[in-house]
Amino acid sequence: MNKPVRDVGAAHVRDDVLWFLDTTFAAWNWAHKSMLDAVKNLSVPEAVWQPSRHAHPVWEQIHHVAHWKAYVVERIRGRRTRAHQAWPRAGRTAGDLHRSIARLAHLHHDLRVALLDMDPEAFARAKIGRYALVRLLLGAAAHESYHAGQILLTRKLYRDFRRPAVRGRRSETIR
Repeated sequence: MNKPVRDVGAAHVRDDVLWFLDTTFAAWNWAHKSMLDAVKNLSVPEAVWQPSRHAHPVWEQIHHVAHWKAYVVERIRGRRTRAHQAWPRAGRTAGDLHRSIARLAHLHHDLRVALLDMDPEAFARAKIGRYALVRLLLGAAAHESYHAGQILLTRKLYRDFRRPAVRGRRSETIR
């Protein structure tokens, strides 16, 4: 992945946004781990574990991120699509999980291709609905980053939940 360029020309704006999208999806940057880091070595039991009835399992979060990434790609390609909250259900097998994660990678590739196909000047001026394209993309990256953090936290809770309690550990004592 290329590092962001500091010049403010239209091509550089596009390059900087692409760098941010890439690091949010597939590489560590200064602020957080990537989505691929968050789902690395994910098992089916971890992916379907639900910490509470009000929290989404990791697998549903993966599908949710994929839904919104697909939405952004479709909008960039000029297709009208309905925006609605989507929390598709988790699959059941390791193969299903692998396909869900692979879909994220495929959608990220599609997003890059759609952006690189745009003229840099058009990219800098483009609007998608009521949002400037750059704002929509930065929002999408922030959304993906948020869910990567949620996935990492849910996986940590899963590991802590599965670990046998040790008497006298501070986390067991509420004062």
